[in-house]
Amino acid sequence: MELLASLWLAILATPVALWTYGAISWMALPHHHNDFKKLPDDAKVMDFVRSLNIPPGVYGYPNMHCEGEDREKLKQIWETGPMGMLSVWKKTSMGKNMLLTFVVELVASFLIAYVVCAAGFGHGEPFAKVFQVVGTIGVLTYSVASLPNAIWFQANRSAVISGLIDGVVMGLITGAVFGALWPK
Repeated sequence: MELLASLWLAILATPVALWTYGAISWMALPHHHNDFKKLPDDAKVMDFVRSLNIPPGVYGYPNMHCEGEDREKLKQIWETGPMGMLSVWKKTSMGKNMLLTFVVELVASFLIAYVVCAAGFGHGEPFAKVFQVVGTIGVLTYSVASLPNAIWFQANRSAVISGLIDGVVMGLITGAVFGALWPK
């Protein structure tokens, strides 16, 4: 527990570094430019969705839960399509989303520190060993967890690849920060 307490600077510095990378990644680097496909007539789609007055949330169509549907009718609907998901946002607060992203990265950094301490790491571990283990945990944390949703919900290949790239970079940043700030 003493080691975990002494990792407070690495736990706080990591989300700062990750948040900075995320801002640069989305605003300045080109690898996210093709993450989302453009609809043929997005103004028409927006007008239609607006006319339905749908509350914010994630919706699946056709009915993803098959509640009370005739099985043959449902099978025909699924075979003929289209099917998909619709995520509806009313307003988004950049400040709130940036803060929540930081909080998630802070919690992840704390949990990564806990795992490394529970694995028996102690004071004075060499940078290379901390970087190797923490970086690997970071890559798992920031990239692999999103893959099942990408598979099931047919994410754009570009979005999957750019997400994996970001996850690897974020894992390496995590390993580097922990390695550099590891207590002697």
